[in-house]
Amino acid sequence: MKAFDKYLKKHPAFTSFDIKVLSPANMVIVIPVYLEDDLTVTLDSLCDCSTSDSKIAVLLVVNASEKASEDIIRHQKNTVLELASYKSKNVSLSFYTVEAFDLPRKHFGAGLARKIGMDLAVQHFLNTRNEQGVIVSLDADSIVDSNYLESLDQYFKNENNKGCSIYFEHPLEGSYKDQSVYDAITQYELHLRYFVECLRYISFPYAFHTIGSCFAVKASAYVSVGGMNRRQGGEEFYFIQKLIQQGGYGELNSTTVRPSSRISTRVPFGTGPSVKTLVESGDDYQTYNLQGFIDLKPLFEAIPDYYKVTEEKYQEEILKLPGRLRSFLLNSDFYKEIAAVSANCSTVEVFKKRFYHIFNAFKLVKYINYIHEHFLERVTVFDAAIELLQMQEFDVDDIFEERELLEKYRELQKQIANSF
Repeated sequence: MKAFDKYLKKHPAFTSFDIKVLSPANMVIVIPVYLEDDLTVTLDSLCDCSTSDSKIAVLLVVNASEKASEDIIRHQKNTVLELASYKSKNVSLSFYTVEAFDLPRKHFGAGLARKIGMDLAVQHFLNTRNEQGVIVSLDADSIVDSNYLESLDQYFKNENNKGCSIYFEHPLEGSYKDQSVYDAITQYELHLRYFVECLRYISFPYAFHTIGSCFAVKASAYVSVGGMNRRQGGEEFYFIQKLIQQGGYGELNSTTVRPSSRISTRVPFGTGPSVKTLVESGDDYQTYNLQGFIDLKPLFEAIPDYYKVTEEKYQEEILKLPGRLRSFLLNSDFYKEIAAVSANCSTVEVFKKRFYHIFNAFKLVKYINYIHEHFLERVTVFDAAIELLQMQEFDVDDIFEERELLEKYRELQKQIANSF
């Protein structure tokens, strides 16, 4: 437990919440709460879950910025009161409200709120001497299936499993009168699934969804990668990618999280802002060109050729690659990274694994953005997603709409038990 103690000393709490009030738990579910009007729907779905073998605690991090208006503070304080009432009437799970007001404006956002709750979970597992404790990330506008807790419990019984992305589906119908909201979320989820499927098509090992409401991690693994960051958007992507590189990360597809399809501007990018932009513009979602991913295949297939490669030989090798990729590698000075990693690998097999430590998901995103800025045009998500399936020789003759195509991708990805 020394690693837990060391981590907590480096990461002081942003709240005075006394974690000692928690009853011993094997699993802590962390839910950031900010300006929520229908939080009980999420909490009810947790209470309706079938019994799990684990003892479970739910940390609700009700947060606000130091610069928050009086209206926001009033809303958040009312939420605290509502949660107190809810907890008094529901005893199937242990709910705890963490008040995290006056958070630094510079870092305020879902990332910081998630970090506060997760760090408190680490403190709880340190206090209870439980290195195998599990931290689950959920959002306050997400609904879970009734087997959610059981599935998580079963997954982490395997000691080799350190973390997972949990299968998700956005609601494609419901209370919104404006159908354009559901049309927008259909296209955005199709983009998310298309992107991951492209990574799998080119055999990229870090092909996982990275959604804040849909992942879980053992506390020991959480600590080992330095915990959740405080980014104001995309925090889960950066955290999960570090986690994946450690190994023991997989897909949990035996249950489903249903994140909200709502429009939101509370984060700079992601589902909410993307839906808002699509609804307001009425345009089709423009996603990455499939050719950009295809260009990577010859590089990944030739990784052994870069082991202990001289700079002269490196220049010869990259001439075999597509020009767009070659331009990116030259402009990012990739040879220096290759040489440094290669020098510390005793065998080509070790190098093949560590290659993806430098050409990781961060590098891939930089690459894909670079080539779309300089060489390729984005395409409508329907055209790109159907082209990928055609290349994989799936039957798509009867698919004519985005929703039908999304259902096809859901079906394919729910069957995949991917791990790294």
